[in-house]
Amino acid sequence: MNHQRPPPKKHIFILSGQSNMAGRGGVKNNQWDRVVPDECKPDPSTIHRLNANLIWETAHEPLHTDIDIGKICGVGPGMPFANAIKDYISGVIDLVPCAVAIASGNGEYMEVVRRAHKAIDLPNVVCVDAKGLELKDDNLHLTTEAQVQLGHMLADAYLAHFSYETPLSVVA
Repeated sequence: MNHQRPPPKKHIFILSGQSNMAGRGGVKNNQWDRVVPDECKPDPSTIHRLNANLIWETAHEPLHTDIDIGKICGVGPGMPFANAIKDYISGVIDLVPCAVAIASGNGEYMEVVRRAHKAIDLPNVVCVDAKGLELKDDNLHLTTEAQVQLGHMLADAYLAHFSYETPLSVVA
């Protein structure tokens, strides 16, 4: 009789978007300050990332370092998201970073895109808008603290709309 455990359940999350999803928290003058908030710490047993060589490894900041090439990456919302949901879902969390900075983010075009995203009314699609979160001096990229906040907003949206499991632990 074979009593092997089934492999752990995998939750795969695609981290797509532009520069703020790629992570610019802590980046100033084309250098990352290497400050990693507690909400972004690695968890080798639970949180993994697919690197540019298509190899699964322990997820760590900056998640997009080998994906958004030619840009300096820092803290993004992916790690705070994964750390915020890990106690509420069973199995492993696999992050697939694929965000690349391509647009300036300025002007009427981006405002039209934002309004279009917010107007989407499709099943299983939820808009999480970062507008209003603290920006760095460039008025385009989120601060490290805002990246963490966005990660928590994404986690809250996921848990509210798509998680059908009961929490594995509750902190009172």
